[in-house]
Amino acid sequence: AERSALTAARISFFELKNYARAETYYAQLKQLTSAQENKLEAMRGLLRSQYQQEKWTEAVENAKELTEAKGSSADDKSLANMAIAKSYEVGGQYDLAITNYKSVVQLNKAGLAAEARYGIANSWFQLNKLTESEKAAFETINKSGSYDFWITKAYILLGDIYFRQKDYFNAKATLQSVVDNTINAELKSEAQAKLAQVTEEEGKSSKVNNTPNP
Repeated sequence: AERSALTAARISFFELKNYARAETYYAQLKQLTSAQENKLEAMRGLLRSQYQQEKWTEAVENAKELTEAKGSSADDKSLANMAIAKSYEVGGQYDLAITNYKSVVQLNKAGLAAEARYGIANSWFQLNKLTESEKAAFETINKSGSYDFWITKAYILLGDIYFRQKDYFNAKATLQSVVDNTINAELKSEAQAKLAQVTEEEGKSSKVNNTPNP
């Protein structure tokens, strides 16, 4: 049964890319096995299957176990902390999300760290800590190397920060820069929509300010 679950899990995940089925088999393997090597593979596979499906809340228990498991790697801990952070973020517990995102940054030097830096900046924004959010957004831009998606997301977030501060000039300039330079259609569309919103709000604001006193 253990060997069957392991084989089925690997086929479902790596060959069929059927992450829901892989999740089921890895969960079975985790229950069945007493061998440390298979237990680790089951925990890793379960986490990665849930991660692919963005099942953050379901991933937390196994992710926490994996961070403490004997033989777990820095990559295991990075992905586990990422899933835990996203679970907290989805639940509106942004302070706890930031703590776990910071763990990812310490453990990882690649794409997960870039995403985690953006996660920190966005969590500060959700807490309305705009100074901290701006600083973290610039850190994402400056330290994320070739991870253009997260750099672009950070620029869009800067546009949101300036907009919330009613700094329409910098909000428009930042979002226009994204529209002009990104090749990602989804992010370009997001920036265009936000730019239109800023322009509309600026128009309303100037109309109010220019209305003569009776």
